[in-house]
Amino acid sequence: MLKRKRDCREKSFRNFLWFGQSQADLADVLYIVALISILYAQNSSPVLLSCIPFTITTAKFLSSFTVPFLIDRYRAKRILVVSQLLKTSVLSMFFLWHMSLISMLCCVALIAFFDGWAAPVQSSMLPHLVDKEKLLKWNSMFNVTDQTIQIAAYPLGSFLIISWDATGLLWLSFSLFSLSIVFMQSIRINAHSSKTKQKQGLKEGWTLIWHYPRLRVLLVMEVLEGMAAGVWASAIVYVFVKEILNKNEAWWGYINSSFFVGTVLGGFVLLKISVKQEKSLYHIVTLGSLLLGSLLSGFFTLLFGVMPAPFLSLLLSFAIGIALQISATCSYTLTQTAVPLEKLSKVLSATLSVSYVTFGLSVLLLGAVASLNVTAAFLTAGGLIVISGCVGLFLRNYALAN
Repeated sequence: MLKRKRDCREKSFRNFLWFGQSQADLADVLYIVALISILYAQNSSPVLLSCIPFTITTAKFLSSFTVPFLIDRYRAKRILVVSQLLKTSVLSMFFLWHMSLISMLCCVALIAFFDGWAAPVQSSMLPHLVDKEKLLKWNSMFNVTDQTIQIAAYPLGSFLIISWDATGLLWLSFSLFSLSIVFMQSIRINAHSSKTKQKQGLKEGWTLIWHYPRLRVLLVMEVLEGMAAGVWASAIVYVFVKEILNKNEAWWGYINSSFFVGTVLGGFVLLKISVKQEKSLYHIVTLGSLLLGSLLSGFFTLLFGVMPAPFLSLLLSFAIGIALQISATCSYTLTQTAVPLEKLSKVLSATLSVSYVTFGLSVLLLGAVASLNVTAAFLTAGGLIVISGCVGLFLRNYALAN
């Protein structure tokens, strides 16, 4: 009976949450491709196009502060379904009337705001649907799927733009959004969140992070690696390719693609590890993988900055993608097992808000460093990640001692 119940929960995750979220992620990319095409046709200014990622990041950051209040009032599944329903409703506005730039950006902000509810809620549902020893495996599967979509969706969107035009691509996104609602509504889960007073809801996630030593260490690592992540922003890599490697724009694409292919492979490496690990060694293996991923990604980033050779840069960006994916997935998995399940979504919303802020600051600060010396930007990023790995070593020693 217990085995049948576990199989039913895992099937619910595999068939409904995973597949439904994958469709939503694909639709998110395709509608952005369509929107970029529309805006470029109206006004080819790169500054206006850069407003889209800025708007999305800002909206998701603001959204993270509303998640604790929603969790105190509604079940996780309901939040996830309503989030997707609201995103679909906003997307339908693109078909109702001709929109100005401001109107389009407002719709983008609303879709991103509602999407910001989904990430912490979805991640908090996962431990309810799979056994703890399988969390690393399924987090890896989620990340492999997400990175594959990121790699494939942009060229797919570009091809469909030529075949169908932007309106056809928007209709496809709308259809995928709608279908994902059906799958998410079919999830079977019996999860309850802890109730708190309204004034306490916002700070509860931070209180929990402070209360659990493992979460404090993981948050420090998140900040350090988040401050380093901006070095992989397109503009900094572009300057590195042009000024250091002395190559054309094609190599900019090669290095970015190599990095993302590495993240996919990193997910598969973790899948292999998670299948072979023993239950008794679950946390030790996950902590060891976190430590190894952080130290290797920092070391490879330092090499990337000091050894500027085109083909070596391709190889290093690939290796960095593998190591960062391993580190990020293990960190996420350890967070999911650090607190009671009913409090997890509040912790995740707090850590997500940190990641949005640190990445935004990272792009600005490392961009300023890169304007003076682009090599120094990569050395700074590599140093921050190595320090994060050393913090991870402390976490591993703490776990072994306790």
